[in-house]
Amino acid sequence: LMPNTEWLKDSVDLNNRGEIKIDATGQTSLAGVFAAGDCTNQIYKQIIISMGSGATAALGAFDYLMRNY
Repeated sequence: LMPNTEWLKDSVDLNNRGEIKIDATGQTSLAGVFAAGDCTNQIYKQIIISMGSGATAALGAFDYLMRNY
């Protein structure tokens, strides 16, 4: 399956499969924008892993806001 991320191609970095590239905290190439789940470049596409990546991205976003605002 291919993620529906075509509309993001001018905002964040996507890989050749159209997945959003994220770091270990879920941050994308655009500062302050976080992503999680099957639309990202995480290696395994399973519900429980996506739930965990959502929690990681939420904590990453919280940390980003605390450090920058």
